[in-house]
Amino acid sequence: MLKRIYTDPTFFILLAINIYCIIYYHQNPSGFATIVWLYWFQSVLIGIFNFADMITLKNYDMGDMKMNNEPVPNTAKGKGCVSFFFLCHFQFFHFVYAIFLLTQLKGHVDSRFVMLGVAAFSFNLILQFIQHKRMQRDHSVSIGKMMFLPYLRIVPMHLMILGPAFFNWHASDIFLILKTLADCLMFLIASPYGKLAKQPTSV
Repeated sequence: MLKRIYTDPTFFILLAINIYCIIYYHQNPSGFATIVWLYWFQSVLIGIFNFADMITLKNYDMGDMKMNNEPVPNTAKGKGCVSFFFLCHFQFFHFVYAIFLLTQLKGHVDSRFVMLGVAAFSFNLILQFIQHKRMQRDHSVSIGKMMFLPYLRIVPMHLMILGPAFFNWHASDIFLILKTLADCLMFLIASPYGKLAKQPTSV
């Protein structure tokens, strides 16, 4: 698995963008707000692409997922319900975080850097989406794991809020390190070589 990831351009694009963000921040210490807003936009995009990936699944397994204490049927209707629930719930998180950032996060935002970053992340997400669709032709995907995976990105935001208050940590260091780790971990799990792919389906 690792050998294939090392030759995957989308992984290196993702890693390069995150490293550049760290370099940008250290060259522009007053630009932390810029990095956080870029992260917010990237996370919103991930939610949209994950929804598109879920709703277009052909081979999927609901496993033991439940909604309203009832098992979710392994049908197109069940897939649609889970997909739209994820979209609404995940983006609601980001609506709340946007309010928090607008009221609490201070500093100048480099809109040009944010737009370039959004374009780079969008390009990489499109490539990953194509990869996922190719993988899904021959593999069944756990839609439950697929639904919960993007919530890994909520962790750096929570720690950015709670860390300085309770542990006297620097929010910028927590955020940049955990953002990179969350991106890479999410990529490794969701990639065609990761944990989401199940056994090949018979044709």
